[in-house]
Amino acid sequence: MDNGSNPLDKLVKKIIEGLGDKGKLGKEEIMDAWEAAVGTAAVTHARPVSFKKNTLIVNVDGSSWLYELTTRKIDIIKKLESGLGGKKVKEIRFRIGDIAGK
Repeated sequence: MDNGSNPLDKLVKKIIEGLGDKGKLGKEEIMDAWEAAVGTAAVTHARPVSFKKNTLIVNVDGSSWLYELTTRKIDIIKKLESGLGGKKVKEIRFRIGDIAGK
């Protein structure tokens, strides 16, 4: 029997490959949820750069946006969780940094 030519073998292989990505969020998915949570004005001044261990790291382009987003953190977390299909966001860390690629 040729390994992998059996329809059942193909199905099992596809399921196993899909397990590796289970629970991981894509960059586009995070960006869409971010924009919905903070609005278009903030998107031009703040950009998520990583999401690890339920913590979203966000670079902002200035101290005024750092302050603004920090004061809205609890509300943003609630909106992000809703936009990410219930994926738990425990913390957001804002820092002044490069937001290239906006």
